Amino acid sequence: MKQWMVAALLLVTGIGGSLAQGYQQVTGRIMDQSTGQPIEFAYVSISGKAWGTLANAEGRFLLKYPKIDSSKAMIVSVAGYQNGVLPLRTFRPGDSATVRLQPVLRSRLPDAFRDRTDARLLVFSALKSIPANFQSTPTVLTGFYRETLATDSACWNVREAVLKAEKRPQTNTGLPETVKLVKGRQFVRHPIPKVLEGYAFPNGAALVTRSMELGPPDYLNGDHLNDYAFRLDSLLTGWDNRPAYRLTFEPAAGRRVRAARKGELLIDTASRAIVRIAYEFTPEAAGEVLKTSLKSVFDNLTGRSKKEVRRIASHCQYRQLNGKWYLQDARLVLETRFTQAQEAPMLASISLHFATQEYGRSNGQAIKETELLTTTENLPKQGGKPDERFWGHWNTVVPTEKE
Repeated sequence: MKQWMVAALLLVTGIGGSLAQGYQQVTGRIMDQSTGQPIEFAYVSISGKAWGTLANAEGRFLLKYPKIDSSKAMIVSVAGYQNGVLPLRTFRPGDSATVRLQPVLRSRLPDAFRDRTDARLLVFSALKSIPANFQSTPTVLTGFYRETLATDSACWNVREAVLKAEKRPQTNTGLPETVKLVKGRQFVRHPIPKVLEGYAFPNGAALVTRSMELGPPDYLNGDHLNDYAFRLDSLLTGWDNRPAYRLTFEPAAGRRVRAARKGELLIDTASRAIVRIAYEFTPEAAGEVLKTSLKSVFDNLTGRSKKEVRRIASHCQYRQLNGKWYLQDARLVLETRFTQAQEAPMLASISLHFATQEYGRSNGQAIKETELLTTTENLPKQGGKPDERFWGHWNTVVPTEKE
């Protein structure tokens, strides 16, 4: 078997064969071929189609697809691994796939290339290439959003929704991006600790549906690029069966960087497109954003307590279709330590995650002003165990055991 193919074990667990409205579904888990460990947040798509879903943090996925695409292949892609390819016709009702991915063979960059390549200029070139690499006309991304509030002991709140996010690059009037609720729900565990009441992003969905069609990230735009020191890895990595440069970055020595970040960038070698950005705020910056950009997260807290932001981490990833790059998924995690008199300290985290299911062109007016989503706090509350049938044919991210 060729190296880029996966080993798929057919297990008699967990697939429903057919869905209403002409859809079928495949379930499974994605593992590292070498270690046997699950691979988080891999993208599962249909070959040649603007359609897919995301595996969860445990490597589990559920892909719903139109029956008309049954002759196509299921593609599994994630940074650092060779793509997995499985023909959909090999699946039968009652089957589930364990997809084992091979790590990419990382080739070494020639010393001459590294010697003459300035890592900052490579990033600058990638940022300048955004108009060429990303869609310059209006598009609509349809995807699944999940927001959780959790502590070590429990998950206290889960908000889920299918969203449409419309992007209007180069617009001179109106909002450049808007978000609309298609369908949603939330689950609340009672009684929620009093110290956590009101601990939430006012509109987290707007944060994780943003993407680079509209321009570079603020912290890398203009002179802010000089706030960071970049280092080009000596080895190439892979993204969606394409070679990619890997660069790390951190605040530059001697510069005072507000909201400083430390992380990595992946840049497609052929197109110079930025295909992944992952970072964490530095410990010093985490304290700063508590008083500035994240102040609104704590404005509605009801209990009196000391607050210490312990960790803020983010990633955004992109995939290619027909020569352009689109948002695949984006995630933001905020961890805060709460300390209240005569009570044990509590570490609580908010996780926001959006995964695109479908990409489509737009006339720039797909979402009306009266349809704008401004908060997820009002999603209908449900009781009992989550029922997947609630979503119909929409793809969702499988909840983890804790969720």
